[in-house]
Amino acid sequence: MMALFLCLSACRHHEPARASAAPRDANVLLVTLDTTRADHLSCYAPGHARTPHLDALAARGVRFLHATAQVPLTLPSHASIMTGAYPTVHGLRDMGGFVLDKSHPTIASITQAAGFSTAAFVGSRVVAKHFGLANGFDTYDDDMGEEKEEGKLPGVFPERRASVVTDRALEWLKQNGRSRFFLWVHYYDPHAPYDPPEPYKGQYARSPYDGEIAYMDEQVGRLLALLESEGLAARTLIIAIGDHGESLGDHGEMNHGIFLYDSTLHVPFLLAGPDVPSGKVIAEQVRSIDVHPTVMEFLHLKPSPQAQGVSLWPLIEEGKLVHSNYSYGETLYPRTYMGWSELRAMRTNTWKLILAPHPELYNLERDPGETQNLMAKFPAEGDQLQNQIWEVAASEAHAKKVTTVPVDEQTRQELESLGYVSGGSSHEIQLGTQAPDPKDRIGALRILDEVATTLNHHDYSRAAELMQEGLRQDPANPLAYTYLAIAFERMGQLTRATEVLRQAVDLHIATDTIYARLGKSYLRLHELDKAVDAMSRANLINPTDLDNLRNLGTAQLQFGRVNEAEKAFKAITLQNDHYSPAYNGLGLVAIQRGDGDSARADFEKAVALDPTEVEPLLNLGVLFDKAGDKSQALRYYQQFLDKASPKDYGDLIPKVRAAVRDLKSGA
Repeated sequence: MMALFLCLSACRHHEPARASAAPRDANVLLVTLDTTRADHLSCYAPGHARTPHLDALAARGVRFLHATAQVPLTLPSHASIMTGAYPTVHGLRDMGGFVLDKSHPTIASITQAAGFSTAAFVGSRVVAKHFGLANGFDTYDDDMGEEKEEGKLPGVFPERRASVVTDRALEWLKQNGRSRFFLWVHYYDPHAPYDPPEPYKGQYARSPYDGEIAYMDEQVGRLLALLESEGLAARTLIIAIGDHGESLGDHGEMNHGIFLYDSTLHVPFLLAGPDVPSGKVIAEQVRSIDVHPTVMEFLHLKPSPQAQGVSLWPLIEEGKLVHSNYSYGETLYPRTYMGWSELRAMRTNTWKLILAPHPELYNLERDPGETQNLMAKFPAEGDQLQNQIWEVAASEAHAKKVTTVPVDEQTRQELESLGYVSGGSSHEIQLGTQAPDPKDRIGALRILDEVATTLNHHDYSRAAELMQEGLRQDPANPLAYTYLAIAFERMGQLTRATEVLRQAVDLHIATDTIYARLGKSYLRLHELDKAVDAMSRANLINPTDLDNLRNLGTAQLQFGRVNEAEKAFKAITLQNDHYSPAYNGLGLVAIQRGDGDSARADFEKAVALDPTEVEPLLNLGVLFDKAGDKSQALRYYQQFLDKASPKDYGDLIPKVRAAVRDLKSGA
């Protein structure tokens, strides 16, 4: 009974003592440090990255020694920070197939409703607005410029450097800093692949991960310097927190997402500003979900009724213990991407239980590296923590399944209005510990990591050889089939790539990524019916894959199904009205309907949104050529020739050059 009482106390919302009718005349700056280990900041542990600006922030505020994330993945972790709730409540459970619905109040939605200006500037498309985190923000800048997602390895998203994120945030602050604001700045740089700019690339040649952190710290410094120069620092609460860490080889994992060890759950957490004592170090465990209620109490606002975290102000100001000693963690990523068992954990100041097919129990005080599994020696402690896990995940304790939510309700209805009756439909992911334990697949995981590196180094033959060995070790791993297919694709062996993806389908382990790649392969092989079928299956699972929707629209056009093509392209613009290729596709639809004016407007919009897109340039050249406007035709043909890659457009470039010669000669 005592264990149950403690768990309920830990999960119960802490009522802020400061909530009042009038919001506080103050600001909040939330800086999230993606993929950042606490022990690689110099204010936590010297010897890795030098982080003078974050160190200075810690010196004038509070540094939490034992802050823990709820999920070792960017999207669901940020959802927990923003809502103050565990993933089992806010519903954004994984990196694909889930969104944050608007029914879950966030720091942004609550402050916006209270009259604050709200803005977000993010460093990667991994937190793009269509995943739901944009709710409540007046400005949500997720423009990655010329970065494309298509062609990248699974899990690698378009990103932009911290300097660009900071430039955008500083511009906004200069224009809006005089009004009360909530500003979120997200830095993605420490995420793999590690490639810091100079001088950090040279200074940290042996540890580019630390170089990324040092570079990020420099940009944090620029942000903090503007608050000082604009006179905003004295009335701004500044929070810097990691969303998750990075394994860097610990426990056999190079990156993050698979395991729930502290390598990926222990994060830096610094807080400074009004009412915050300087130079204070707090050893008690705190959690990502505690950020939301802490911000709300500072601003004299009521937190979300769904928040499961607690305000940390009693701990900060008076050293009073708060109910943050129980921290739930989970990762569904091994299940959804690898076909392995999901993992859940419960962490306290002393103990951590990792619930897996082979459960693990660690005494964190004596074994912070989590190397000695004490489950057999202390079964009672393990049972107690397992009961607390199922208090948090009660709805899944017996059902052993979770339902995906690929789009929010409004988007689902809009997709249906286009004729996508199943657009955004949910499906169930079967859970339970009958799947392989991730720690029993360390060999396969290491091969996957090596293959990813080998693919990035363009050694495709070696990557295929390694991945074939990996599949012999783990023959039901969806990611392994994806990597092997990528290796064959990049060697130009499209038929072999298609066979590999088809094998995954036949084994009933195909993910949306596998269906999308299979559809694209069929499209390149001119098997249009199979292409449309595969891409449609991918879209049913994950309608937020906009590149797949573009390819689906292209296939429908080649089939002569103009109306179906239009639906696909419009389904893209519903989710991202800045996606250039969608307007190129709509322009081609207009051409098929004989509407040259609409086609021209769509092609021009595509070029305006992304000047690196070459196909709308060619289409504008053809359009003006047929209309008899030689000067405009020459202009766009030449721009196409200047930008088109011979690898991708080798068959078209000679024809366009011939058209240019004809126009110049007056033929």
